[in-house]
Amino acid sequence: MIRAAFALLMLLGLAACGFQPSLRDTSGQFDISIPAVEGRDGQILRAALVQRVNRFNQPKIPAFVLELNLAVEAREVVRFDEAACARTGQDCTWLEIVAQSPVIIRANSLSHSNLMVWQGMAQGRADVRLAQLGWAGAPTLEQAKERAVLQLADDIAAQIALALTRL
Repeated sequence: MIRAAFALLMLLGLAACGFQPSLRDTSGQFDISIPAVEGRDGQILRAALVQRVNRFNQPKIPAFVLELNLAVEAREVVRFDEAACARTGQDCTWLEIVAQSPVIIRANSLSHSNLMVWQGMAQGRADVRLAQLGWAGAPTLEQAKERAVLQLADDIAAQIALALTRL
């Protein structure tokens, strides 16, 4: 009986200690709205951000709003020997995929509506070597784009955490 009373007192003592996970509301989410972003790459980015920032879903009345402007670009880094490429069909072109977006966090309260809290630039990159043009290169290029966008989502999530811990 004494042990049960002691355990109950310990739990009650910790219940109102004020500890709350950093940057998250009572449901375990960040209190920031993730916008819809155009295109397939935008859908991948938004899904990754919701997974990293809002574990369950969007907050109903967010304290902050995120603004993004996604740009995904494939740049040719190296074009290998054309004769060898035609002969073997491997490693013909080396592409660098860069996904970047400005990151702006704005307050969404009545007293501080549209006040900029954070401004930064996030970037993700991946590279891929493509074989001769044709059906074999397309899935690899799409996978590299997805890797770059997921890396971008990690960078944005880190910036959100940094910005909101400073408040």
